[in-house]
Amino acid sequence: MKSDDPPPKAYGFKSRDFKRDNVRGPGAEPLPTAKELAILAGPVIASSKGATGPKAGDPNDVYTALQQNRAIEKRHGLDQIEIRKVRRRKMRDYCLIMLPGEALLGAITFLGRDNPVLFVSGLAGMVMLGVSLTWIMWQVMDRY
Repeated sequence: MKSDDPPPKAYGFKSRDFKRDNVRGPGAEPLPTAKELAILAGPVIASSKGATGPKAGDPNDVYTALQQNRAIEKRHGLDQIEIRKVRRRKMRDYCLIMLPGEALLGAITFLGRDNPVLFVSGLAGMVMLGVSLTWIMWQVMDRY
């Protein structure tokens, strides 16, 4: 450092003085706790439909509309649940894609065992097909 260079600057935070509102003196009573505030608020008033419940005869009352819909469903027999056998279409599709693909790549691997490029490519294809198809069918795709 040369002698004619200015001294390095010192950076730092300034001390701040804050003005405090509602200063409590040493003889002031302590603030109320949450339990004391709850007691001061009074008992809980139960309401059947809440503070904003529908008025009598309101055409936009959701509960009345739902009850009417359920009555119509029951009248037409649409509320019965039919238990059906679960079909395993996803497993069927998985097997239809996986088995021929693996068989084809296995045949390429077996027939190309004298050629290292063909052999390694066939093995890599079998692994990639198995991993990627399994991932797509069981993780990415939703039920169908």
